[in-house]
Amino acid sequence: MFDDFGNLGDGVGGFATAVLAVFAFMGGKSALNDWRERQQAERRRADEQALQVRLDRERHHYGWRRGMHAVYGVSNVTDPDEMARAVQELTAGGPCEYAIIRVEQSVNRANTLRQWINNDGHLAYPPTDVEYEVLAATRPPARYES
Repeated sequence: MFDDFGNLGDGVGGFATAVLAVFAFMGGKSALNDWRERQQAERRRADEQALQVRLDRERHHYGWRRGMHAVYGVSNVTDPDEMARAVQELTAGGPCEYAIIRVEQSVNRANTLRQWINNDGHLAYPPTDVEYEVLAATRPPARYES
């Protein structure tokens, strides 16, 4: 007589195990989706941070910043006559094509700037087409429209 209850207990235990397995599978699928969404969100956040770090590094290296696309073609003035003409035009106060600058941090940086101008002929590296696209996409809307 007790043998019948043993088989019944095994049957109920097996049925309970099957029910628990179904609920665990359904709950695990939801947990798996939540985990995947968290991983994707973390990956997107890391990609955004990496892009920002890269843009900051390029901004410091290439000399451009968000919202500013100006790249000036320049040359060093070393001829004394041209330097005198530049001083005369600058002190006159009108528009002229000269700008005398002083590099405040060190003589070495001023020398580096002069070498850079001699080699490239630009005061800043012009952004590439991709950099222009990034700048245009991240530019804040204009406050005042003319």
